[in-house]
Amino acid sequence: MTLRDTLIHLGAQPDDQIILAETALMLALWAEPTLELGPYHRHLQALSEDAQNYLHDDDASVLLSAEAARQIIHRRYGYTGILQPGDPGEQGDGANLARTIDKRRGGAMALGILYHHVFTALGLIVEILDFPARPLVRIEDKHGQRLVLDPVDGGRSIDARGLRELYRHYRGGDGALDPFSLSSLNQRDVLIALQDQIKVHHLRLAAPEAALAALEAALLIAPNHARLWREAGLLHARLDHVGDAIAALRHFLDLPGGEAHRYTVSQLLQQLQNREDKKPS
Repeated sequence: MTLRDTLIHLGAQPDDQIILAETALMLALWAEPTLELGPYHRHLQALSEDAQNYLHDDDASVLLSAEAARQIIHRRYGYTGILQPGDPGEQGDGANLARTIDKRRGGAMALGILYHHVFTALGLIVEILDFPARPLVRIEDKHGQRLVLDPVDGGRSIDARGLRELYRHYRGGDGALDPFSLSSLNQRDVLIALQDQIKVHHLRLAAPEAALAALEAALLIAPNHARLWREAGLLHARLDHVGDAIAALRHFLDLPGGEAHRYTVSQLLQQLQNREDKKPS
């Protein structure tokens, strides 16, 4: 089975059957087809086993599990987070799990996937939170105890006051949190967010073809995500891929959602169809 076939197969699977770290490595392979994934799989296994060995026979409570993850990911293996990216190339690598593992440095989402991988191996319930300032990780143990951690800050635990301070630093104001500030992302949305970061990185570097490749990978694993089809249509149109742009925009209009963009997409689609009709036969 080719990588494309594998991603298409994942796109047809229920969200809870998608394994975050493994799929993120497949997306890294999509970006770099010569990449050998074996060493990365072994590293993920080492992270899990080392965290399990660190706990030994201790109960996997949220406090002990958080300490195990910090000791292994941050201290033993030296992972650090990108808080304020400087080099533009760092932004793309920070959303690529393979490059994050190579450099032991990544963005919040990629590092969140590593913490998710370790906590899942420890038997906890794990969620990646779509916090406005940056993605966070929430864990829950068998006793129902919960804890929120910041993957780019060495896995530091954050209480309600810390969340307000982080929110205030990001948004300003009094730091009051709205009800949606700690919404959970499903596996598919986490992976889409990775590809979104890579897409934006390439667009900032004026590389629309590379941005389109990142978007196409997201579409393979999320074929019913209307926004992605609209963005693919816009990028195809920008690159003068008229036929592909028409197909993508038509697909967008066939899917539910995206009401705010339907009128402008319909207008663009009509313009592209007129161009296509005027081509000499």
